[in-house]
Amino acid sequence: MTRSERVAAADLVREHELARSLGAAVLACWLGYGLWLAIYRLYLSPIARFPGPRLAALTGWYEAYFDLVEKGGGQFPFEIRRMHDKYGPIVRINPDELHVDDPEHYDVLYATNKAYDKLERFQHRFSIPDATFSTVKAEQHRIRRSALAPFFSKAKVRGQAASVQALMDRISGKLAREYTGRGKPVNIQDVWSALSADAIMDIVFAKSMDLFDYPDFRSPFTTAVNSVAVYCHVTLHFGFLLSVINNLPDWLAMRVFPPFAPVIQFRWEMERQIADVLTGGSRGQGNKEIGGRKTVFSEMVASDLPRHELRPERLLQEAQSLIGAGFETTAWTLTIGTFHILDNSSVASRLKAELEEAMPDPQRILPLGDLEKLPYLTAVSKEVLRIAFGGVERLPRIDRSNAMTYGKWTIPPGTPVSMDQYHMHTNERVFPEPSVFRPERWLGDPKGPDGVKPLTNYLTTFGRGTRMCLGLNLAHAEIFIGLATLFRRHDLELFETTRRDVDFHTEYLKAAPWPGSKGVRVVVK
Repeated sequence: MTRSERVAAADLVREHELARSLGAAVLACWLGYGLWLAIYRLYLSPIARFPGPRLAALTGWYEAYFDLVEKGGGQFPFEIRRMHDKYGPIVRINPDELHVDDPEHYDVLYATNKAYDKLERFQHRFSIPDATFSTVKAEQHRIRRSALAPFFSKAKVRGQAASVQALMDRISGKLAREYTGRGKPVNIQDVWSALSADAIMDIVFAKSMDLFDYPDFRSPFTTAVNSVAVYCHVTLHFGFLLSVINNLPDWLAMRVFPPFAPVIQFRWEMERQIADVLTGGSRGQGNKEIGGRKTVFSEMVASDLPRHELRPERLLQEAQSLIGAGFETTAWTLTIGTFHILDNSSVASRLKAELEEAMPDPQRILPLGDLEKLPYLTAVSKEVLRIAFGGVERLPRIDRSNAMTYGKWTIPPGTPVSMDQYHMHTNERVFPEPSVFRPERWLGDPKGPDGVKPLTNYLTTFGRGTRMCLGLNLAHAEIFIGLATLFRRHDLELFETTRRDVDFHTEYLKAAPWPGSKGVRVVVK
């Protein structure tokens, strides 16, 4: 071996030893950091003293396992319930967050006079970080929400009720023409999705998509939005995947992810609508749309929002948030309600009798305000909201400056604390036999466990506090008008559908049924 060859060989040996040393150093640092993190989370964290599984306190992969793996994913709400059964009403569910299961604490955590922040890790899971729904900081949320709230007020929705009824009339007409007496089943969720999506579009853009015109009410748009929700846990725990998808050209994204194509195409339409609003009128003059009606976005442009809040991209995110959140949970709530009414003959008979007495002519449905005065329809609507839950994801709140308290516990500032509708609405002390659909529990003047607070105080479908769901008045209108019209005009029966098709099996933001469900199908007699 020549001298140069010996030198080269020695260099290779040194490089190999250096690489091994560097690798060992990196591994040692990584193991050291992991050990320090474990010690910190288990013993030194400000919430180390709170009860809960040690593994959940140690790593976020505990939560991810139940979100993504256990029984196909979406099981963390049930694991949280098991934690409460073992450890008590307040538990540490991951390294950073506490969860409370106590109906009396709901109005404390979600108080209207508390401006709490939202959890940052939830901000990007739907690629709409600048929408009001996703806004983390309380003050920025207040500014954004104040521009939207007038369009979803009770008075505003009452003014829109005739439009909701007109949509329901057209849906009812299609059911009569194409389904009555034919023995042909229809998935009722597709029917309600058409109503809810068109209703929110009418408010946001003063323009209906006429989704009920699609064969069997099954529009590609609502189908795609429902399918996107399945990925909510993947995007929560692997947020980088959204960045990859968002950076793809639209044509490539539609080719790689064909089910998302209708959502992408709908986003194009929203971009055009927003561009029309932004170019159609000067600041201070609301751009008027169909029939001279103003839209949510024309009102936002005419408001005193700062200019940076009116960027086209932010308005697009706001539109996606309003429309996505505005129809899916309401449609599923109506779907569950339809099932339970049809599955309980005494409920169906009593509801139909009340509707027939109040509306002798089935083609003349009472105005919304009068429907809300019908006691049994109101009781049915409340029980539907209770048993369907609305959204079932937990709602963490953070006080950055002050400690919170729960019983004997002092919760350090900056700690996320959450509750959820699933635990609230299935609490046996408040709602005996919570799995039973019983509208009668709402008749008269029912009270909560203390005998003082109204039972409605524990009905939290739309949340509470400064971040309460904007769309609650619209959802109420759709539920009253939808159920009243459907059950006054049509005689339905379930088709190859059981409780398994509506019972809570998987959390995909809403309470989804078992994966093999074919949906709630009915025939119109």
